[in-house]
Amino acid sequence: MSLSRRAFLLQAGQAFAMLSGLSALPERSDAETQAARSATDNPFAAIWDRPREIVIHRQVTGERRRLLLWHPQEGWCRDGYSEACLLLRDVVANEVRQIDPGLLNMLYAIQSWYLANQVFEPLIITSGYRNAIRNQGIEGAAKNSMHTHGKAVDMKVRGLTTTQLWQMAAALRSGGVGYYPGKGFVHIDTGRIRYWQG
Repeated sequence: MSLSRRAFLLQAGQAFAMLSGLSALPERSDAETQAARSATDNPFAAIWDRPREIVIHRQVTGERRRLLLWHPQEGWCRDGYSEACLLLRDVVANEVRQIDPGLLNMLYAIQSWYLANQVFEPLIITSGYRNAIRNQGIEGAAKNSMHTHGKAVDMKVRGLTTTQLWQMAAALRSGGVGYYPGKGFVHIDTGRIRYWQG
């Protein structure tokens, strides 16, 4: 049974309340800091000063949303953040968890990059948050997977090869990036910087 929109907003609102207000969300992620360091003559660095909007398609449920995550005058947007938590929920266990804002910043950066290269497609999320019990049942999943902490997604984008998407994610140097060409997706997380092929 899937969550109703009303039930989700209640759960996501509670997850959001776990933060000590909007100010608890970081204004700058590792991805932003890295971009700022190399901002000289780098027009891509300007994306962090614009409203941060992403389009996500959740493959397993068919849900698709355009989310405003952050605005220069308002900071992090409660509605957009809550909707992101819904889309990245554990859809099998019907469990919503607070998603790492740094992960959302990574998704925004990757989407900004490929939109600038004329690929107008949503981020297709094949896996987001997973609870620990479900994670144990997934072949090859790490015991303490970043998915179980709301800090990882597996994704793909129509119009990009898995290699191209992996290169974009790896160029951020903001966390872990797994390359799964046989399965057609890329894993990203907000853990330490590392790269692997699965």
